[in-house]
Amino acid sequence: MDLQSTAPPAREHPSPYAYQRHPPHFHLIQRRISMEQSTPFKLLLVDDDIQILLGLEKIISNHFSKDEILIFSCKNGLMATQLLASEPIHAVITDIKMPLYSGIDLLKFINERDLPCSSIVLSGYDDFNLVKNAMRLGASDYLLKPVDEGLLINTLHELKKASSQLPSFSKQTYSLTSILKMQQIVENLVSASSIQSPDAVHFEQEHNISGKTSCLMCYVDIKRALYSNYLTMFQFLTDRVEYFLSNSPEIALLKPTIVYGRLDTYWIFLLFSEEASLKPQEILKPFLELLRKDHFKYSFTSDWYSYDHIHQADDHCRKGFEKYYFDLPYAASETSASPETLSACLDTAADAASSYDYAATIKDLEHCFAMLSFLRPSISEVKKQMNHFVYSILNRNSAFIPAISTSKFTDYDIFEHIENSESLSVLQKHLYSSINYLIGELVQSMENKDDYVIQKAKEYIHNNYQDNLTLNDVASHVFLSENYFSTLFSQKTGTTFRNYLRSFRIEKAKELLTTTNLRIYEVAQRTGYNEHSHFVRAFKALTGQSPGDYRQSKN
Repeated sequence: MDLQSTAPPAREHPSPYAYQRHPPHFHLIQRRISMEQSTPFKLLLVDDDIQILLGLEKIISNHFSKDEILIFSCKNGLMATQLLASEPIHAVITDIKMPLYSGIDLLKFINERDLPCSSIVLSGYDDFNLVKNAMRLGASDYLLKPVDEGLLINTLHELKKASSQLPSFSKQTYSLTSILKMQQIVENLVSASSIQSPDAVHFEQEHNISGKTSCLMCYVDIKRALYSNYLTMFQFLTDRVEYFLSNSPEIALLKPTIVYGRLDTYWIFLLFSEEASLKPQEILKPFLELLRKDHFKYSFTSDWYSYDHIHQADDHCRKGFEKYYFDLPYAASETSASPETLSACLDTAADAASSYDYAATIKDLEHCFAMLSFLRPSISEVKKQMNHFVYSILNRNSAFIPAISTSKFTDYDIFEHIENSESLSVLQKHLYSSINYLIGELVQSMENKDDYVIQKAKEYIHNNYQDNLTLNDVASHVFLSENYFSTLFSQKTGTTFRNYLRSFRIEKAKELLTTTNLRIYEVAQRTGYNEHSHFVRAFKALTGQSPGDYRQSKN
């Protein structure tokens, strides 16, 4: 997304709400600001090994003065969170493995609070999966232990260079503390807690908001917004709100109070007014058009809610995203689906998966996803059903337990995909990929793997001989390369895959010729031969007779 090309034009006149309705104590950030040259770069080192901390401090101090880099050190993650909550930090270098509160936990703390700092993780050679998870949580890089001095110094130079793009922490601008305070207000306004923060109470009193005050709400999904940090993203959306307010004169009639900020994976916009005369869709239309233009997913209240019922407005907005989630088509045959038939279909798929039959599993899951798309249960119910499906596999075949456990924090983390996939189609894609990986890993680890592979290959041939079956199809089904499977099949069966398939097809053709009145070309089609001449040639090569002569000889 191009922040420059899509930004709305600058206002020539100040908004009528800029001062009266947007007081600084609850407005987040209104403008981009640059780092003051005199501010030292603040670096936090976190490691439970005191010798490593001292070593890092010595290396850094040998290359940078205190005016260039100001070092803070913590010997555990919990101490680091306390420092981060009170002191603006530009970058964190943390050990990835620490007792009680790990580097991953610390990254989650930074990520959930949108702290404007870079993060680097220290890891060993065996921490690859943890490093991948750290990168997902926003870590910009990692350093292997023992830390290379030159690489560390180069990394710090890069971090210092990048810090010029982060906001200043000077007293003339909104500090990290005020940002966190604003988040507390936003969260408290729509949280289920009956205990309000002092800032939220002050907000209500200053703007005369009572239980009967009307409120409309808009949620914007920011999970997939590609921004380097939350502050940039927030500024981007704030620009659109300001542009919307300045170019919607009818809003002035509402005399609104407006607040916006982040909640979970959403950016939310709340408008309070005593004059609920216009429909929310009419009021928000210019803003929604800006969101559509920038390819944001959004949901808003279709009617006004009283402040007493703001939690219902929150539920309304969250449920509104289901229109984006259920994005798979369904056939007319699925319109008779019910929760009971869905549950039965998932059980059948679990049976197939637990016996390592990937093709049958996918075939059953295709029906399950189509039924979900038709039934449209709540997203939480979809997650519940899919988690139950996975646990059903574990109950049927305990070999899946370690396989699923070791896939955690990888691209095949099946529970993560169930929890975080943004739509049914994305969940379907990742679920199929994860099941394929898990079955493949388990088959490869079997002691009698070769015999099992041949058994499954034969079953697949017997169930799919009517189709245009290829060597690659069967090899993929048993998770082997085409060349290796071809050699293994010949060794174990004493014949080639091609000859085995042809013999099986001709045996089935002989049954049809003697038990049905199907025409010869129909028998050919039902046994996997699209060309009549190819069928006749193969039949004669194995039986010494044409299909017609064979039928006559058996009558």
